[in-house]
Amino acid sequence: MTIPLLSWKLSNNAIVKVVHSKNGALIPLMTSFLTYYKNQLTQQHIESCLPRVDLLKIPVPSCTSLLANMVQFGAICPCLDPLAGRSQQIFDAAYATNFYNLLASLLHVIPVGTFTSRSAVAWVNDGGQSHVPIIISPMCKGILTDAYIRAAFQAAIDDDVLRTDAILNHKSEEDLKYEKDLAEAKSSSAASLAAAEVRKDKNFWQKSSKWAMKLSKTMSSLLSADKKSAPARAETKGGGELVNTSTVSRQLATGERINAKPSASQSSRMDKNANFQSEEKRQDPYSTELLFSLCRAYGVVLARWGGGGRYDVVRGKVAPVNSTSSEHHSSVASNQAEVCALSLLNVLCFSTNVVRTLWALIQSDALLQHGVKGLTDPSTRPNNSSFVPIHTLQIGCFDDRGLGAIVLFIFASCLVHVLVVTDDGEIHDFDQPIPKHQIRRCIVLFRKLLFRACCIDIYAKHDIINREVNGSFFGLSLIAVIAKGMKDLYDRSSRRPLCLPKLWMVEDLLERELNSSKTHAQFIALLSTPILNVMPALVPFKRRLKLFEKIVSTNRLSIQGSHATNDLNPGIGVKIMRGRVLEDGIRQLNNLGTRMRERIRVIYVNEAGVVEGGIDVGGLFKEFWTDLSNLAFQPGYALFCATEGSANCLYPNPSSRAAHGSDDILLFEFLGRILGKALYEGITIQPLFAHFFLSFLKGDYNYLHMLSDLSTIDPQLYNNLMFLKTYEGDAADLCLTFTVANNDFGNTVEIPLIPGGEDIEVTNYNKHRYIGRVAKHHVCDRVKEQSEAFTRGLWEVIDKTWLKLFNEPELRVLISGATEGKIDVDDLQAHTKYAGGFTGFDRTVTRFWNVMRGMKSEHQAGVLRFVTSCERPPPLGFSSMNPPFTIQRVGILRDGDKLPTSSTCFNVLKLPTYSSEKVLRERLIYAIESGTGFELS
Repeated sequence: MTIPLLSWKLSNNAIVKVVHSKNGALIPLMTSFLTYYKNQLTQQHIESCLPRVDLLKIPVPSCTSLLANMVQFGAICPCLDPLAGRSQQIFDAAYATNFYNLLASLLHVIPVGTFTSRSAVAWVNDGGQSHVPIIISPMCKGILTDAYIRAAFQAAIDDDVLRTDAILNHKSEEDLKYEKDLAEAKSSSAASLAAAEVRKDKNFWQKSSKWAMKLSKTMSSLLSADKKSAPARAETKGGGELVNTSTVSRQLATGERINAKPSASQSSRMDKNANFQSEEKRQDPYSTELLFSLCRAYGVVLARWGGGGRYDVVRGKVAPVNSTSSEHHSSVASNQAEVCALSLLNVLCFSTNVVRTLWALIQSDALLQHGVKGLTDPSTRPNNSSFVPIHTLQIGCFDDRGLGAIVLFIFASCLVHVLVVTDDGEIHDFDQPIPKHQIRRCIVLFRKLLFRACCIDIYAKHDIINREVNGSFFGLSLIAVIAKGMKDLYDRSSRRPLCLPKLWMVEDLLERELNSSKTHAQFIALLSTPILNVMPALVPFKRRLKLFEKIVSTNRLSIQGSHATNDLNPGIGVKIMRGRVLEDGIRQLNNLGTRMRERIRVIYVNEAGVVEGGIDVGGLFKEFWTDLSNLAFQPGYALFCATEGSANCLYPNPSSRAAHGSDDILLFEFLGRILGKALYEGITIQPLFAHFFLSFLKGDYNYLHMLSDLSTIDPQLYNNLMFLKTYEGDAADLCLTFTVANNDFGNTVEIPLIPGGEDIEVTNYNKHRYIGRVAKHHVCDRVKEQSEAFTRGLWEVIDKTWLKLFNEPELRVLISGATEGKIDVDDLQAHTKYAGGFTGFDRTVTRFWNVMRGMKSEHQAGVLRFVTSCERPPPLGFSSMNPPFTIQRVGILRDGDKLPTSSTCFNVLKLPTYSSEKVLRERLIYAIESGTGFELS
C-alpha cells in the first residue's frame, strides 16, 4: 500500500477484489495493520511502521503514498465511501471509523505541500541542510472535495438521536439568572454597562474568582519545584467529572450516577449519554465514534493548514514546534490559512449541522465534558503529575486522548467561520448559529481556557533544566482559534450586549502586578503580558483604566514635573482669544507634534484684548478644550456628523472637504492632537464618538461590521440594502449598477464602486458584492482621509498600544466619562473635600447638595464645568479626580454681596454662606450661566 500510484499498476479486476466488499483485501489488511502496530500508532509513530524511502531515489514519502492509495481505494470501497455506500445501504460506520483514524494519523506526518503545492512537485527538507523535490499525488486531495466531506459528516450525524435541539434549547438555572441580570441592567447600551462596572464599589473588585483561584492554586502546586508528592486524593462522586445537574438531566436520568471514570469504549460513552437519549431501543444503535474519527482527521487538516499552527499568540512569536519524526520532510504547519482549510470550513459550516451538533455533544457527552474540563481545571485529571500545557496538546488518533480538545477545536473553528456571515440580528433575534444562552456558555468556557493558556501554562516548564516547552501545531491552533472566537464575540457584545461585563472577566487578574508596579517602565511592561495581548477583556475594565491612568500619569510626571516635588516645568505658553479659540489653537499648537505632552499654559485674552486674570496650572487648558470642542465638534461646523437616533454620536463629515477646502485634513490632525492632549491630561470631554470611528482610533476596524455601522449612519440606505439582500426576485429588475451617488451640500457626483462599475449591472449573482461595496464606501472610504488624519494627530500624543486595552464602548468611557450626560451626585458628595471652615454637616453645604440633586442634568454639568472646566466626571469616577472636588467657605453679610466663584486649576468652588436654599440655587445658576471668564471673581 506504500507503492506510489498503486492503483495505476493493478488491473480493474484486481482492484475490485481488493476493495469491492468486506471480503476484499483492503479492510482485513487495514484491520491487521491497526492491530499489529497498535502501540506505535497510539503514540503517533506511524512512520516507524512504514518502510523507509531514500527520497533521492524514490521521490515519494511512504506516508504520502499510503495516504493517496487509502484515499483512492476508500473512495471506491462501498463500505468506506459515504457517497456510494450509503445509497447501497452497505456503508459500515465501524470500518469507516478505523479508516478515518488511520487517515488522521497519516495527515499528521505528510508534507505540508501535499495540500498547498500548485504543481505535482514540492520541496522538503531531507533531514539535513538541504532540500529535495518530492512528487505530490493529487489523489490525496480526494478527501477534501466538498461532496465527500458533506456526505461523510451527514453519515456521522444524527441530531434526532443526539437530541441536539433539546439540549441547545434547554436553559439551566444559571442561564436564567444571566438573562435576568442582563434584563435588569439599567441600559442595554454596552457603554452604559462598561460605565456601570467602573462605578462598582471597591468590595466588588476585592472578590476573587473561585475557579481562577482554584486553578492558580492547583497549577502552582503542579509547577512547583517541590517534588514531594501529595497524598492521593480520595475519589469523590463523579471522579472530578463535570456532572450535569440541570433540571432536564435530573428528570430524564434513571437515578444512575455518572461513572467515576470515563471509559473509552463506545458502549460506556453511550451509557453516560443516556440522559439525552431516547428510551426506546433501536435495532441499529447510533454511535458517535464515526463523528469523532472525522473530527480527528479533519481537525488535523484545520490545525496544520488553517494558519494557526505556526504562530504562538500567547508569546507573540513564531514558535518552535514539537514535531513527530517526520518534521524533516517539511514545515509542520502552514503559516497562513490555505484554500483547502477555508473550503473545508465552508462545507462544514454551510452544508452540515456541525456547529450545533458538536456544541450539543460538548454539553452532554460525559467523555467530552471530562476532556474539556481538563483544559480549564487540571485538578480533574487522574494523574496531576502528567499535566500537559494546552499549547503542547497532541491529537490522539487511536484513543480518546485529547478527544474533548479536538471536538472543541472543530466547533470553535466553525463558530468563528460562521460568525463572519452572521449579523447581530440573527444572533439576538433568531438564535443563530446557536441560542444566546449557549453563546454565554461558550464565553465562560473560552474565558477559562484563555486564562489557563495565558496565565498558567505560560510558566510551565518541560524538564528539570527549566527549558521552555515548545508548542504543537494543534495546541497552538486551538489557542489561536479560541482567542479569535472570544474576540469576535466580545466585539459583537460591544455593539449589542450578549451578557453583563462580569461574564468576560477574571476579577482578581493583574491586580497584584498593577499594585506592585511603580515606574513608567514597569507599567509599560504590563502591556506585554500575554493576557493583555491576547484578550484584554479578561482583566476588569476598572483595572485596565487604572493601568492606562498610571502609564499616562507617570509619563506626564517625567516630562512636566510636579508642584509636589517643586520641579514643575514652565511649559509652553499660548495666548487664546475667546472669540478665536480654534484659529489661535491651530496657529500655536498644531506644529508641536510629540511636544504636546509638555505642559501647555493657556493665557486667555478677552474680546477687548485684555489678558484675563488667573494662572494656568491645568484649569485654563481644560476650559480651552471645552470651548474648542463646543465649536469644532458641532455638526453645524461641518467637520463632524451625528449618527441617526437618540445616541447622537459623532463621526467625520464625508463632505468636510466641500465645507473647509484642503484645510479639513489640517483641522482633523489638530483635533486629534487636542483629543490626545485631553486624554493625556485626564480631561473628559462632552462629545460622544460613533462606534465605528472609535474602532478607527484604535487602529483595528473590523470590516465585517460595516453593515451594522451603516445602519447608524444612514438607516434608509441600510434598509434598502437589506431589501436587496433578501429580494427573491431578479435583482436585475431593480436597474442598479455598481455606482453610488455622493451628495456634498447639493452637489451630486456619481462614483463607481469598482472599475467600470457604471457599466456593471447588479444581479442575483453579484448583489452581495454590491452590498458590501456600498457599505464600505459610506462607512470607510468616504471618511478614510479624515479618520487617518485624526488618528495621526491622536497617536502623536497617546501611543496606539495604550488604546488597545479597550474596546469601543470602554474607549468611549475613557474619552467622555462614565456617565451619559448625568452626574452621580452621591459619588461626587462622597469624594468632596471641604475648606475654609466648611464641614460635610454645615447648613450651607447641606443646602448645596439639595440644590445639586434638584437640578436638571444640564445645570449639574454646568456646575461641574464651572468648578473643574469639564462637564463630565473622570472615567474612574470622582474618587480619581485630582485635585479632588473641594467646597471652600466664603463668609458674607448679605446675600447680594458675592456670587459663587471657582478656581478651576484646583477644582475649588468658593461658595458664599447664603441665607436660604432658594437664594443659593439662584446665585449658583446665575454664576454658571454668565459665560464670563476670570473677571467674575
